[in-house]
Amino acid sequence: MPTRAVIVCLWALCLSLPRSVRADSTEIPGMAPEGAPSFALGVETGLVMPVARKPLCPDGYECLFGVGLALGFPFSYRWANGTGLGFGYEFWLQNGNGVYEATITQAFTVLVRQSFLLDRSVHPVLRLRGGFLMLGPSFRVDTIGGTAEFAFGGETELTPSSLFTFLLGGQVLRTRAFTTRADGAPRSVAGGVDAALILRLGLTFLL
Repeated sequence: MPTRAVIVCLWALCLSLPRSVRADSTEIPGMAPEGAPSFALGVETGLVMPVARKPLCPDGYECLFGVGLALGFPFSYRWANGTGLGFGYEFWLQNGNGVYEATITQAFTVLVRQSFLLDRSVHPVLRLRGGFLMLGPSFRVDTIGGTAEFAFGGETELTPSSLFTFLLGGQVLRTRAFTTRADGAPRSVAGGVDAALILRLGLTFLL
């Protein structure tokens, strides 16, 4: 399904859901009491599904950029209008196909996010992230690079200070050229970017 259609469907779903239990008060969903700005700490887990991996997986060699799991910890400052700015750390544990026992991609990012329809118990979310990454076997570093991500999804209130988050993101990454010692394969030497889709579920706590 095209991305635009998914976003439209999500928006329509949120509009059809009941208003927040706090919408009749001065409190804003996803914010601290009375709509005051707040800090938000989250924990997210996700499924990493590579969709482009020519640079990291050149022809004739095993692919070290396989399907895996993500675990992330975003931290942000949120304003009453739904805007948030922050940073985060995330790592991916991926199939290394024998080149690595496990491929670990670590990312340190800055983020900007925007929530919409704040008077609803479930509201849409857009998030942009970008930053620095490291890739190698089992938390060792073979190469460094950069990454950028666009994600959309939603948040639903669990309690006045906790939220359940679901996001679907498209992430691109580019690493410096390097050679894997196990097979002598030259990787990330021909240009281009690697990319993955990531389905994330998480919890956010307002501090």
